[in-house]
Amino acid sequence: MKLKASRSTQWKAARTTALAMLALLMTACATAPRETFDLTADSGALRSVALRSGPAVYVPAPAAVAPTSSDRIVVRAADDSVTVLPGVQWSDPLPRLFQRRLIEALQKCGLSASAENGAQTTLRTDVRRFEIDVSRNLAVIQVSVELMDGGGRARAARIFVEETPAPDHVGSQAARALSAAAADVTLQIGQWTRARM
Repeated sequence: MKLKASRSTQWKAARTTALAMLALLMTACATAPRETFDLTADSGALRSVALRSGPAVYVPAPAAVAPTSSDRIVVRAADDSVTVLPGVQWSDPLPRLFQRRLIEALQKCGLSASAENGAQTTLRTDVRRFEIDVSRNLAVIQVSVELMDGGGRARAARIFVEETPAPDHVGSQAARALSAAAADVTLQIGQWTRARM
């Protein structure tokens, strides 16, 4: 009897230890650090020009839905399903990164732009796509833009789409392709906004 109880106790202890080790291993895998990337501005594409006199532009954080609104790099498959690249992330949630790059582009286009409210003109944006399209090997960005006056009325609106080759769908290559597309699209938005101020 004692031998059976002893074996049963040993088996339970071994099982408990194994489960604890498995839980620890799963936690370690789940919290492994991800490689982090930023949206780098393309200084060659964005040549500085003198600031124009005129109303300042308020640029709130763009609207976006998950997973685009997160800090993950999004990929779209041929069946139109979306997922995120494993082991990599943006340095901030994508809307905040895009907001900063857009403000830089507006400033380099000669406009006084900031994330501080109080300006008479508002540039609202909705990031609809910011992803790697794996079936077409492209970095795709689609942004809806609305320029509004101080009374909240739309003065102009447009949807910008930028596609950049992305033959590699991993970490740094995907981040670089999306950064290049972002530099192009923010420059286009900056030039469009300047022409309407």
